[in-house]
Amino acid sequence: MDLGLRDRVAIVGGSSRGIGRAIAIAFAKEGANVTICARNEAALRRTEIELARIGSQHHVLAIPADLSVPRDIRRVVRDTYNRFDQIGILVTHVAGMDLGPAVEFEDEAISAAFEANFFSAIRLSREVIPHMKQQHWGRIINLLSGPVHQAADGMALSSSSQMAVMGYFKTLANELAPFNITVNNVVSGPVDTELLVSRLEDQAQEQGETSEELLKQTIGTMPIGRLGKPEEVGDLVAFLASDRSGFVTGTSVIADGGRFQGIR
Repeated sequence: MDLGLRDRVAIVGGSSRGIGRAIAIAFAKEGANVTICARNEAALRRTEIELARIGSQHHVLAIPADLSVPRDIRRVVRDTYNRFDQIGILVTHVAGMDLGPAVEFEDEAISAAFEANFFSAIRLSREVIPHMKQQHWGRIINLLSGPVHQAADGMALSSSSQMAVMGYFKTLANELAPFNITVNNVVSGPVDTELLVSRLEDQAQEQGETSEELLKQTIGTMPIGRLGKPEEVGDLVAFLASDRSGFVTGTSVIADGGRFQGIR
C-alpha cells in the first residue's frame, strides 16, 4: 500500500527485532528513510541488512544506543538529522520490566522503570519536536503493551510507567496539534515474538507448567483465537505515521485480537 511516506524520516526505538523491527520494515517498504536503534548491536546489524535489501543502504541508519541514556538519545537524533536533513516520525518502544509484587519494589527499581519507559519517551520527543515544528508536520507514536489497560499480577512497574506515558502524551497531543503534529499510542496484545516466547518459558518454569500450556491459555483470552503478527502492528504504526491518519491524535489504538474490546 502507498501511504505517502516516501522520503519521510523515521526514528524507531527498540528496532533490532520483534515488533520494533517489523515497524522499521513497514516504513522501509513505504520508501521512508529509517533510523533503527537498539542496545543489541549484532541484532541491529542484521536488521540493517534486511532494510537495505528492501530499499537501499542510503535509506537506513543503524545506531547502537541505549535510549534510557540522555546522551544516546541526543546522539541518535543528531546523527539522524545530519544524515537525512529532517525528522518527521518518532516511534518509541517501551522496555521490558522486572516482575514481582508491587509492594516489594524498592525505589531504585521504580526509578529504573520510569527512566526506561516514561523519561525515555519524553526525552526522545523533546529532541525531535523542534524539527517537526520547523517543517509543520510530525508523527509521534508510542508502542505500549497490554498491561497498561488491565491489572496483571507482577506487572506493576510496566503498568504504572506506561500509564504515565499515556497521560503525558495525551496532553502533548493537544499542545502539538496546531503544528500539524499528531501524537498517538499503539497498545499491542500478545504478539508472536522471541520476547513473548521467552516470557512464557520463564513463567512456565516458575509455575510448574509448560510454555505450550501457557500459550494455549493466552490464546484462549483472545476472541480472534491466535497471537498477533509483528507485521500487523508494523502496518498499523505505518498508517498512523501517514497523512491518511491526520485526523487521529491523542488516542490509544488497541491491537490485541479483541482481548480488551475497544479503542481509547
